[in-house]
Amino acid sequence: MTLATTKEFGIWQSERSYRYKEEAMYNHAPQNPGIYELVTFDERQNPKVIFADWTKDKSIFEALFEHWRGEKKPAVQELIGLYPNLYFSFIVDSDAKTPEDMQDIFYAIVQADKPVLVDPATVKPTGRYSEVTVKDKSIL
Repeated sequence: MTLATTKEFGIWQSERSYRYKEEAMYNHAPQNPGIYELVTFDERQNPKVIFADWTKDKSIFEALFEHWRGEKKPAVQELIGLYPNLYFSFIVDSDAKTPEDMQDIFYAIVQADKPVLVDPATVKPTGRYSEVTVKDKSIL
């Protein structure tokens, strides 16, 4: 059996980006592990991804609070000075079936969104496919 050379994973994004405030974290941040992004918007509301991470051993909620308290880099206090319009978003669901699928999805998201504070070379795919992409199914 030959493995496919390209793979497209379906993802479902949060219905919107939430302003990075304590109340929004309590109301919207997931209590499960997953992929999240810190985002800002320019005056035309074009998004710019600042940071992305895939939490495996803690919830997205916990990771966001670690940034909030300055326990995890980048610290929100530092980011707000550079990006006053700071928001968070996350992947609500995907068609991933294994941790390897999640690794490939995180890789594809970083390659596509190019977070300012993440070196894309440090995020590796599993190597199962020659190309990995994601398609946002939440807008279909």
